Amino acid sequence: MSIKVCTWNVKGSNNVIKRKAILNSLKKDGTQVAFLQETRLTDDEHKKYLREWVGQVHFSSYSTNKRGVIILIHRNFPFTALDTFRDTEGRIILIKGVLYGESFLLGSVYGPNDFFAALLNQTAEMDCPNILIGGDFNSSLCPLMDRSPPQNTQSKNSRAVKNISEELDLTDIWRHLNPSTKNFTFHSLPHSTMTRIDYLFMSNHLVHSVEKSEIGTISLSDHAPVTLAMQPPRKLARSASWRLNRLLLLNEDFTKLLEEQTDFYLQFNDNNNSDPRLVWDAYKAYMRGIIISYSSCKRKERLAEQNKIENQIKRLENDYIITKSVKILGELKAARASLSDIITKKAEKDILFAQSITKNQKLCLWVSVTGESQHSSNHFDGLLWG
Repeated sequence: MSIKVCTWNVKGSNNVIKRKAILNSLKKDGTQVAFLQETRLTDDEHKKYLREWVGQVHFSSYSTNKRGVIILIHRNFPFTALDTFRDTEGRIILIKGVLYGESFLLGSVYGPNDFFAALLNQTAEMDCPNILIGGDFNSSLCPLMDRSPPQNTQSKNSRAVKNISEELDLTDIWRHLNPSTKNFTFHSLPHSTMTRIDYLFMSNHLVHSVEKSEIGTISLSDHAPVTLAMQPPRKLARSASWRLNRLLLLNEDFTKLLEEQTDFYLQFNDNNNSDPRLVWDAYKAYMRGIIISYSSCKRKERLAEQNKIENQIKRLENDYIITKSVKILGELKAARASLSDIITKKAEKDILFAQSITKNQKLCLWVSVTGESQHSSNHFDGLLWG
């Protein structure tokens, strides 16, 4: 199982629905470490990212209007933080820790014109052999390849970023794996320009472990996420356990399916000659299969629709780079809006489901305390947990 890392300028996340949409997008891609920029949150608001699959948050705050960087780490990811550096400007968060017995430095950065010296000095001071830093560096390393329209001259920022990578022996992993490809992470509509200014840098000696690095689709923000998948020092154990997603119980189509399949099963298996315990155990196994199949089908349908729009956006982006057509730009804006709408609606739905589940959990707690409906509760728990 690969380690999956993402860097993403999210352009604000002080809305609960957008935070949920961001977490959903990262979860969809199996992200274990996420470097986010422009979160625009206070310390207390940053802590609200500590939910669902997120087990660790490390951040540098500035205000609710600008800046802010955070590192999200999956709850099952075996990284132990030992030392932390955060600036006071909401631009740099660095964590030094241990991953599979190796010393690693993780960093999320949001680069202005004058912070590169501080980043270089602090990273060098933390003295870590394995470095993985992601962020919006606000500069294109190669203006000919990383800008549209291209430029011939390299900016002061670009030279500073290049100097950091050379001093710390770091590799721009996406460019390393895509040496002749033109792709961009930021689209400035007012200036009609596209640039690659978001990077994942890693220590050169780790490059061999990287399987792939990709630039994602622009949605929820005007920046695209950049991802990588790399092999860990050793294989990650995978859990074989299964649990019912209780959110499905709020879906009328799903509960109707359960009723129909229960009737079908009992019609052929429940008779006076059968041991009730065997009937019950077989029923649980049968229903698990039905539930897993239903969940998988619905997830594939949703992802297929989302992937279709993402592929459309990629095609339109490439066409726009070549033609600069106003018509294509309009289609691109519409496709991005559709993608953002799908992701946002999924987040809204999840939040409503979670609120409903909380109410149901309170009811279940009351039933367990009072002892009412004990028989049906035991049978229901048997279906859920085997």
